[in-house]
Amino acid sequence: MAEMKQFYLEEYDRVSRRLIHIIAILNRLGVEIPDDGLEDSGTIPLSKLKAGPLKRSRPAARKRSGKKSKWELLILKRLRQLDKPVTYDELTDEIMAFSKLPAEKIKSTKQAIVNVIFRLRNRDKKLDTFSMGTRAKYIALRSWFDSNGEIKKEYSSKIKLPKPVSKARKRKARRPGKKS
Repeated sequence: MAEMKQFYLEEYDRVSRRLIHIIAILNRLGVEIPDDGLEDSGTIPLSKLKAGPLKRSRPAARKRSGKKSKWELLILKRLRQLDKPVTYDELTDEIMAFSKLPAEKIKSTKQAIVNVIFRLRNRDKKLDTFSMGTRAKYIALRSWFDSNGEIKKEYSSKIKLPKPVSKARKRKARRPGKKS
């Protein structure tokens, strides 16, 4: 009810100022404004409108919902427990095991984690991501980075980089009858 009152008071204020402006312009142009019949329709008589500043009420402060995503708290808690940067896949596996979620939910769980990490990285500035020259992106708490934005040595040393897969070279088949 209070929000409704506030809204209509602001609308009344806006419309009244607009009407005062229109009347002032019409008066400058020499147009006479009829004042009859307005009281019967329930509107403000033009003669009672006065030009000048109107007292403006302060808009109510917008409140943000205090509800936190269960994923936010879980991700931050799990990263602190692991105390090392992890990839999206590793974090998904950790949370799946920690929360005892069924294997069918892996896709939706990973998507939820990706969304929450995006929010924690961009809006809340609690996490950051980085790469160590591989395709894998690692997730780390902001406190694990130095002032230059580089991951601290103590945390980068905890990362076990996968060994690069070497391609086995195929030997060319020798053609029969050719001497080597």
